[in-house]
Amino acid sequence: MDCHRIRGLLGLYWDDEVSPDERRDVEEHLATCTACSADLDEIRAIACDLAAPAHVEVPDALWSAIEHRLDHEPAHGSRTGSIQFFRTPIAKAAAVLFAAGLGLWAFAWLDGAATRATASQVDFSVLLDALPVDARKAFMKFLVFYDAGESSPSGARQYAPDLNFGLPEDLPGGFRLEKVYLLRFGKLPGVAATYGRDDDFVGVVFHKPICQENHGMHRDYPCDIGKHKAQKVSVGDWRLVHLADPTTCHCVLSRLDEHDELPAVMSAVAPKLTASSPHGH
Repeated sequence: MDCHRIRGLLGLYWDDEVSPDERRDVEEHLATCTACSADLDEIRAIACDLAAPAHVEVPDALWSAIEHRLDHEPAHGSRTGSIQFFRTPIAKAAAVLFAAGLGLWAFAWLDGAATRATASQVDFSVLLDALPVDARKAFMKFLVFYDAGESSPSGARQYAPDLNFGLPEDLPGGFRLEKVYLLRFGKLPGVAATYGRDDDFVGVVFHKPICQENHGMHRDYPCDIGKHKAQKVSVGDWRLVHLADPTTCHCVLSRLDEHDELPAVMSAVAPKLTASSPHGH
């Protein structure tokens, strides 16, 4: 399939409006075409900008100016009747205009809030802010925040069939699968799991690549995970690493060395990831 046809499908693909066959064709093409992958990244960036809530500022001096005009109108003479008649409409009109302006701002804010509630967004600050205290409890706090329910690897695959992820019973390094969870980010499904090894653990989260991830006060930086380029956020000894392909963002919380240990873990939880897949966010 040529690039011309794929580029015509990228917008529909991003909006999840393609057929299963078209989705397969697009994803197979993206896995080997860096140019079309870059076009998808551009669509993602544009969608980010459009999804950002609008901000309309109400001038601080608006009410002062209205009050000044009303307070300094003549109160006597032949115009008294008309002034008294128009003072209320003027004030009402000003209030309506003010309310309309505030309404636009409020509508924009509420619309943005509704978008945040319905679109796929992940608030990782819930997890990251609590990491210094207890990493395992921080991960559970994140799961509770998204009303996670326990499941199984097979149940997770049925719940999120469009996501590319692996949930093996054992991860490289001796980590054993503990529990699998089903989450929902807005309207889109997500999957998470915990792995344990003695007193250590690894937490994984899978979700559809999205335009917004909230890391709160924590910054994410580029990093290399084996042959892949990814993003990471570091909090003390812990690292939250994000590695994305066209269908799935693979997020791994661990203390593993990102050069020696983490690449093998990433390969286990993202078995279909290729070196030419889009990476990072």
